[in-house]
Amino acid sequence: MSVIAMVAMMLFVSCEEQISHNGKTPLISVDKQFLYKEDVEQHFAANRHLVDSVGFINDYVRHWLEDVLLYNMAQRNVSNSKEVERLVENYRRSLLLNIYQDRLIDQRLLPEIADEKIQEFYEQNKLLFLMKEPMLQGLYLKVTKKAPKLASVRKWLKSATTEDIENLEKYSLTNAIAYDYFVDTWRSLDNIAARMPMTAEALMRSLEKDTFVEVSDTGAFYFVNAVGILRKDDPMPLEMAAAEIRTLLTNSMKANFIKSVKSDLYNEALESNRIKIYDNRFMPMLEESITVED
Repeated sequence: MSVIAMVAMMLFVSCEEQISHNGKTPLISVDKQFLYKEDVEQHFAANRHLVDSVGFINDYVRHWLEDVLLYNMAQRNVSNSKEVERLVENYRRSLLLNIYQDRLIDQRLLPEIADEKIQEFYEQNKLLFLMKEPMLQGLYLKVTKKAPKLASVRKWLKSATTEDIENLEKYSLTNAIAYDYFVDTWRSLDNIAARMPMTAEALMRSLEKDTFVEVSDTGAFYFVNAVGILRKDDPMPLEMAAAEIRTLLTNSMKANFIKSVKSDLYNEALESNRIKIYDNRFMPMLEESITVED
């Protein structure tokens, strides 16, 4: 009998024991544990676009039954309940600490990082922010070999003045196979080379000789004018590193804030004699003002 059939049968079988289901509709049970219609519908609704209803419900119910049965078997065979309770308590403690620390930070700390702080950190730690791959700023153009005004195109690309950029953009609307203006942003060298009949290594060698590169294949001309070049292991520009620096400084502020809160709580407990030590060997760890209990 399929699980779906079992579920259907359960809908018509009344439960002998009087069990409160808190308004939910039981579909199936095993070892006095119930799977409810509302829970199945909720999971199905979240995955409706990925699954068919019959297959989803059948698999979901089967997995639920197997998990319950395995859990019950584990309860009967894992005898070290104190160890389990210790692990659960440690997890609960960690969870509560994290939730409370997050609330404290949200309520009492507004980690606004000034641009000046970001620049200062960048200048003092440039070796932490090195390029992981070569990148370019500039212009890329691909046209057929029969495209008109190629001499003008080369001139516009090389000069890259505002007027020439406007000419290129107008020209590209009707004549370019591909056009990319990335003067104000950075593109991966690999990304640009992948759009040309040459390797990234060959493109970099060409750019080191001349920032204007022209290559061709049987059907097209490819042009790159690099107005900015970053090699692997070059210092990362500030605008690239800024987001990472902001995250680092924000996390540092949060850590220092929580450290300060802990220190205040510790000093308060010391002053109110709430901390007591029962073994003199541990006395150097704390302030001399702690009461020693016999």
